Amino acid sequence: MWFNVRSLVMLATLLLAGGNAFAQSSTSAPQSAAQRPPVSVRGWRYELRPNDVHMFLCEQPACAAQSRVSYRLYPPGTAMTLEQFREEQAQIVKVLEQRTPGQKISILGIDGDSGTAVPRMFKARRVMVKPDGTREYQVSGWFIGARGAASVISSAPGNKAGDNNFAQFAAAVMLLLMPVNR
Repeated sequence: MWFNVRSLVMLATLLLAGGNAFAQSSTSAPQSAAQRPPVSVRGWRYELRPNDVHMFLCEQPACAAQSRVSYRLYPPGTAMTLEQFREEQAQIVKVLEQRTPGQKISILGIDGDSGTAVPRMFKARRVMVKPDGTREYQVSGWFIGARGAASVISSAPGNKAGDNNFAQFAAAVMLLLMPVNR
């Protein structure tokens, strides 16, 4: 499933209008402002990881057990072309396969907006077959907006869950990157 920038903004608007899809914090304990992620989705447990990676772990049946989504934000002016994104995805596959002997990763598809206009996005879908034979589906996206850039990665045991989880966080992150006056 491919989402362009307009469809992600529409999805985010619908989710926000429908209420309660996005939450400031997904844990029950109060958090200080420093511990809160810039955006979160209800039903996911948040962890701040090294290098300012915002990691979310599934805590509800709808997102599929063992699913996780992470994102990282970059400053305005961060640039990438579709060709650079394709090259980066090929390098990521090589590194991940070398990291775990016997693991095989296949790129299922790479899509994206050509040109240099803002906003734009790129999306790659992969399947990872681990040495024990289990499969993990990954969706990796790169978003460039007026207020910055972001990478979003969704990992899930099923293809549909991976796409759905990615779409939820991608919509929220894209809204964060949109101009304030929108």
